[in-house]
Amino acid sequence: MVMLFAAIVNYIDRVNLSFAANDIKNEFGLSISQSGFLLAAWIWPYAIANLPSGWLIDKLGINKVFLGSIIIWSLATLGSGLSHSYTSLYISRVILGIAEAPFFVIGAKLVQIYFKNDERGLASSVINIGPKLANSFGTPLIAFLIILTTWRGMFLALAILGFVVVLLWAMVYQKVVEVIPKKINNTKISIYKLLKHKTVFWFNLGNLGSSYVFWLYFTWLPTYLMDKKGLDLKSTGFITAIPFIAGVIAVPFGGYLSDILIRKYNMDSIKARLIPAIGGCIIAGIAVIPINYIDSLSTVVILFTISTFAVSARVGVLWALVSDISPPNAVGTFGGIQNCANFIGGALAPTISGIILERTGNYNIVFGISGVLVIIAAFCYAMINKPILEKDISTFF
Repeated sequence: MVMLFAAIVNYIDRVNLSFAANDIKNEFGLSISQSGFLLAAWIWPYAIANLPSGWLIDKLGINKVFLGSIIIWSLATLGSGLSHSYTSLYISRVILGIAEAPFFVIGAKLVQIYFKNDERGLASSVINIGPKLANSFGTPLIAFLIILTTWRGMFLALAILGFVVVLLWAMVYQKVVEVIPKKINNTKISIYKLLKHKTVFWFNLGNLGSSYVFWLYFTWLPTYLMDKKGLDLKSTGFITAIPFIAGVIAVPFGGYLSDILIRKYNMDSIKARLIPAIGGCIIAGIAVIPINYIDSLSTVVILFTISTFAVSARVGVLWALVSDISPPNAVGTFGGIQNCANFIGGALAPTISGIILERTGNYNIVFGISGVLVIIAAFCYAMINKPILEKDISTFF
């Protein structure tokens, strides 16, 4: 439960800027493209930091890395609220991204250690349902805090939640995770060989495409609803929650479905995990492409909801797949690599969308690109057909 609560706080701290973006834009006199860069400021460092963080977790263990990271990301959230310029806010978001990088890799490692193969889909989903709870029930909270205390007060209040997680983790998990590094063998893993592995290549390419649409919603959906549908901040907070509530249901649905396919039908674990991932990506792409051609707000919300549900069904199963196909001493490293690719796609979404909107004002292009990329991601996932063997990625050096 502490990991679930930490996941909720982790994601609220990522998306809170989306709701403050218009106020910050007006206060700091930012252009649309600057707002896009600011929305993506934490994502690029997050993506890159996943590479060393995965290795660091394999090397030092879970407890030290987790405690250090959450303290720093909470301080970064505090710093965002105290910022008085575009530059200082941008730097705070960069630090946030670096500090948050280890979290879901830690979750994958915990799942591999403590759960059997046919339990990992649901177990991974419990952790990865946190982002959907953050974006469904957290979005009205963010909007409420901004209305009540201004955008600065919102950041300060959310920083406090981060320090609450520090206390909970220190009390509940510290002794449990200290034994984890001792269970890992000392065979060295070649990152170069791991990156060259076909499974890793297709996994990363699929993550890049599928996360693009995922993070388009997280970063630009509130702005789209306010600018194109004329909603106020309060209404935007509640309506934005609807697709993400669907995501709350989708994450455990995908994980449970894959576990059932393994347990009851003796399906190969790779195939079982990929069924909800591939199907979800195809449905998500089909649903998002026509959105901006539709005037009806209710129809638009339905399509966003279908697309968010479908792409969210892949989240828990892909992290379970990381545990399934990785040797124990490489799960952190591979988890970091694949999450890096995940958030390269996540970083591109707000950045490219901001540039397109500033130059054309055309959401048709924005949604069309995301729909095509997530469908391509489905075909990339379909190319994954074998696990990563230790002998294929080990080194003597």
